[in-house]
Amino acid sequence: MKNEKTILIFIVCFLGISWSVKSQTTVFSLFQSDQKLADQYFMEKDFQSALKLYNGSLHKRKINKDLYLKIAECHYSMKQYKKAMDAYDRYSKEGDLPAEDLLNYGEASAALLNYRKATEYYKKYLRLAPNNEVVAKKIWRLDNKQYLYEDSAHYALRPVALNTSQGELCAVPYRNGVVFMSNREALQIVKNVNASVSSTFYELYFSKTKQDSSVNTTTPFQFDKALTFGKGLDSKFNTGPVAFYDKEKGAAFIASSHTPNAEGQRTLGLYFAVEKNGKWEITSSFTHNSNQYSIYDVTIDQGGKTIFFSSDRKGGFGGKDLYKSVLKDGLWTSPVNLGEEINTLKDEAYPFLHNNYTLYFSSNGLAGLGGLDVFKSIIKSDGFDEPQNAGYPINSSKDDFGFVLDMVGTHGYLSSNRKQGGYDDDLYEIDMDLQTYPLTISGVLKFKEHTWSEDTELKTMPNGKISLVDDLRNVSVFECVSDAKGNFSILIPYFSKYFIRIVGEGGDEHKASLEILKYRKELSAYEIVIVKDLFTK
Repeated sequence: MKNEKTILIFIVCFLGISWSVKSQTTVFSLFQSDQKLADQYFMEKDFQSALKLYNGSLHKRKINKDLYLKIAECHYSMKQYKKAMDAYDRYSKEGDLPAEDLLNYGEASAALLNYRKATEYYKKYLRLAPNNEVVAKKIWRLDNKQYLYEDSAHYALRPVALNTSQGELCAVPYRNGVVFMSNREALQIVKNVNASVSSTFYELYFSKTKQDSSVNTTTPFQFDKALTFGKGLDSKFNTGPVAFYDKEKGAAFIASSHTPNAEGQRTLGLYFAVEKNGKWEITSSFTHNSNQYSIYDVTIDQGGKTIFFSSDRKGGFGGKDLYKSVLKDGLWTSPVNLGEEINTLKDEAYPFLHNNYTLYFSSNGLAGLGGLDVFKSIIKSDGFDEPQNAGYPINSSKDDFGFVLDMVGTHGYLSSNRKQGGYDDDLYEIDMDLQTYPLTISGVLKFKEHTWSEDTELKTMPNGKISLVDDLRNVSVFECVSDAKGNFSILIPYFSKYFIRIVGEGGDEHKASLEILKYRKELSAYEIVIVKDLFTK
């Protein structure tokens, strides 16, 4: 009897132990399963679904400190910068983070206008990556951010009445109005929802505009009710941005692919369309579309022969890079990366080609005020000039992108989430009094014989052959001859860096720099003085 009790107790204990082990294994398996699924969502950039599982995992077992990094990265990717910083602080209050997370912390701080903390974390990152010149420039820029505000008086920027509580972005002038993207909820029987951001997909809309003649208003344009645009261009999923060419009879636009790839994802591709009898018809897809990467936005020259676009295709510098492709013999050339002068380890996107000479784009890798900033670069014969930050108020501490200008270069549109942050993008209208092109300047060509004598008389230089040379491309873009009194007139076709080459009647050649005023003002007459004995040694 005693032996029987002993055996019974042993069996009960054994069963208890077996149940306990099985129970712990089940919880652990669920945790591992959630982690794996969350990581998969994260890789697919469905940060909202990943975040939900990561947060749930915190309560299923002893806290895994590394989970806070994942949670922080989700919040950062969703532009929830305060929550991202809180999660990073829970991982380490001393700021001992992996290098990439140090950089994210700095970027999040800049987006929240905490430039002191941003600089602190940029410096921490540099200690781990001392050769990163871009971050070093970010530190310099924040220490000297006053330079980005010096032109602010020459810009007028205001929100557009088309904005809603949803996203409005990437406006482009079109005929007597404007075309833009929005994920506002349209009236439809079946609603498609983008699960990764819990909102409807983007569509193209059009609004007529008219000049406001009211004297007491500060808004020069009035916008009619926005209606869906481009029947024939629309996709079941996301549509836009769009760029027009060939006097607005052609369009290059972005849309989701109709079929998912092996991972079930729908990439974004580039398509071309023409307007026929008031309707848009898709004529072709870009040869280099792929189900392995996306093309996010595009700009095209008016001849429809050159495109610039952003993509996360392999072989880039990191994130989204800008690429160029040219139409030759009816085929688009293999995309060429614009190189490290333009692209960084972060994102470069939303290119806009203005008058074929200036490329505007947005970057969160180049030095700016935080988030995506707008930059411009002059296109040279052998590449691109160093990108220049467009400054405030074009740029803010949040994301600023989708910058476009009219042909004259004094009116345009901008997209920004500066009001609410996150993915609540709004449209802004821009007016500028910067110099416009083409521009005509006039002046007098003079010379003096010697430099060593202050009494040497200045004389007019008749019949001097003058060439305006684009210093970036090393090409002559305008030529003229001074008259009998030395007077000349030069047409400057576009913004660039110039010098003037002068050849006298005796064949002597001279060179003079040319500084064009940055703002639209009444130009003074130019006086170019040649000192002959400098060139006769």
